[in-house]
Amino acid sequence: MKKTVVLLMTILMMAALFVGCSPEQKPEATPEATAAPEDATEEPVVESDPTEYLNGKTIRVVIGSTSVTGDTYLTAELVSRMISQNYNCDIQVDPIGSGRALEEIVSTDPDGSTIMMFHDMTYLGVLYGAFAEEDYKLENMVVGGSYGYNPGDCFAASASAPYKSIKEMADWMQENPSEVVKLAVEAGGVSQLGFNGIYLWIKEAYGEDVSSRLKAFVTGSTEEKLQALWDGNCQGIYAAASSIEQYTLEGVEDQLKVNIIGLMGNSIEGKEWPTFAEQGITMNGEPFVFTKEYFAFYPVGIPNEYVAAMDAAMEAVCNSDEYKAAIEQLGYKAQYLDSSDAQTHIFEKREAYRKLIEDAPSFDDLEG
Repeated sequence: MKKTVVLLMTILMMAALFVGCSPEQKPEATPEATAAPEDATEEPVVESDPTEYLNGKTIRVVIGSTSVTGDTYLTAELVSRMISQNYNCDIQVDPIGSGRALEEIVSTDPDGSTIMMFHDMTYLGVLYGAFAEEDYKLENMVVGGSYGYNPGDCFAASASAPYKSIKEMADWMQENPSEVVKLAVEAGGVSQLGFNGIYLWIKEAYGEDVSSRLKAFVTGSTEEKLQALWDGNCQGIYAAASSIEQYTLEGVEDQLKVNIIGLMGNSIEGKEWPTFAEQGITMNGEPFVFTKEYFAFYPVGIPNEYVAAMDAAMEAVCNSDEYKAAIEQLGYKAQYLDSSDAQTHIFEKREAYRKLIEDAPSFDDLEG
């Protein structure tokens, strides 16, 4: 009997042990068991390179010019070529002119295969009425980064003219009430803005009798403006200083030689060319200072990844010594603004010059 009781108790104890070790009930892990080894480190977070998005892409860049020798083409081609070389993509510049370029950028598919590179005429042409605001205002496109600027937007006159600055020109016109001065400019862009600035300043400082004798000779390229000057069809021209500097040098034939009579922007190191501001030319009571800048533009709906990739590529290129040296060799300057800063800047710039444009007479009344 005693043996039977002992045997029964043994069986019960063994059964209890089996239940405690059931596979559905696992023992809790101890802190010592779950602690990571002392030499373990967290896996580093590797950020992706946004420019990888450009790898293998083919991109057409339309520009607001038909010339392959002017500032719009030269700057766009340079930055496009260097981005292509550095980021394994194929970017080609297509000089189709301002009207067609604007039509393309507001109507093309936002897949990044077509973008635009242009300058301040993008909004100036709209403000001047050359392009319909409802179709081509900045709000109908995405502003990309800025990749450079032109420090040498200027007006020039024949070296044989009796004045070497815009102020001297206005003084001479006041002293010679029968004389008319024609300046060769293009309609709807930076040159018209400069002309309007001169006209309104002369009207305020010298009176309408003098300003009424300042006329616009409307024409196209720098070559056409220079030819008009040499043919005696006008007395001064708008141009980029880099494109006409060769005609300011000693030894140039008298008929071809010109003087730069006013820089629209700031002074240029090493040059004695007078600026608008130094001559007292003002806009809305402030010194007149205008710098033409170059921007990328994308169609509305462009992927954010595309904009980020172009921003990153443009930043690296524009800040490189190679790009800075190359663009300065062309007569321009490197700068970089990302798409966000560029958008804020160009919108503010548009509003700053709106009043000057609204106050100026129609070009139809100023043509001579």
